[in-house]
Amino acid sequence: MVKLYAADIRQIAPNASSLVRLLDDERQTRVRALGDSSGALRCLAAGLLLYHAFGERIHAARVSRGTLGKPVLPGETPFNLTHAGDFAVLALSSESVGVDLERVRPIDWRRISARYFHPGEQAHLLNSADPLESFFWIWTLKESYVKAEGSGLSVSLGKFSILPQGEDSAHLDRGSPYLFRRFHDFPGYCLSLCGTEREAAAHVELVEF
Repeated sequence: MVKLYAADIRQIAPNASSLVRLLDDERQTRVRALGDSSGALRCLAAGLLLYHAFGERIHAARVSRGTLGKPVLPGETPFNLTHAGDFAVLALSSESVGVDLERVRPIDWRRISARYFHPGEQAHLLNSADPLESFFWIWTLKESYVKAEGSGLSVSLGKFSILPQGEDSAHLDRGSPYLFRRFHDFPGYCLSLCGTEREAAAHVELVEF
């Protein structure tokens, strides 16, 4: 079963200077380079979720990058990380997995979708009662799929279509073993998961540090 864990940077912030010591050396350097910023806290939160999942093994194995840039931890279960706004989220699976989180915020969704979305997705937005939120659902679905595939920038986002389906699922316009799930745990955010495991937790587990 795919499991999802989240950390809230507002809970972490008061103890950030001590919590950073739990991270591997590379991530500690990244956090400190970002200074006193929300970006530093999100990077810290992501690292803490890895520590929560893998413990001290995170220091010995160290996160590396696959051939297409996908983070991997040698000898450990597949994972994927995302962060936005006040949250970082970690997905753990026995198989390839991708997860993406976005905060719903004012943007020029027409211009961005015209550049990056499939024509079917653009039509979906025009017919949506809330095109801004629909934009972010589609965006996170596409990002989660690309991350699960590990294809990164090697695939054009406009070459395929993923549309929300029902309350918490989605449909990809090509034959694929991947399943999609959408989570509503964080009001004002869109959180999408893509993976090949048939089962996933119904909700995200919020971890406190």
